[in-house]
Amino acid sequence: MAKYSASGTHTLASGALTCLGITSNTSTVQRNSVYELMFGNAGAPADHLSVWTVQRTTVPGTAGSAVTPTPLDLADRAAQAVVGEAYSGEPTYTSAQEVMEVPLNHRATFRWVAAPGGEILCPATSGDGIGIHSLHASARTVFRAVAMWEE
Repeated sequence: MAKYSASGTHTLASGALTCLGITSNTSTVQRNSVYELMFGNAGAPADHLSVWTVQRTTVPGTAGSAVTPTPLDLADRAAQAVVGEAYSGEPTYTSAQEVMEVPLNHRATFRWVAAPGGEILCPATSGDGIGIHSLHASARTVFRAVAMWEE
């Protein structure tokens, strides 16, 4: 299986906004196995708290910008996953399918690495995947997420 990475940025506002989404390609479906995530505040540090949520999606959002995944081994093919950042139209999130929720101070960065066999598996279904989104009631700042996966 080939391994890839991608990162995304968005401006945090009062409603939950997706800064990175990874979904199965609609023409060539594949199963994504997410094994590492990193996220945090990229704006001016302050003592605020945001709740980060990694959640399953069934329909990709309308990306403000498409992201080209980087193969971690240059001998591998281009990624089949569709990746986007700074969504103008949010993905369709599966209700009650939060894979992870992390309350995080804006001065901190969070890194999650799956234990062997504990990867986040996405079904090989057109448009299914995960989205990483965050919200804060009063702070407006830039936030960033990075994901690594196999397909």
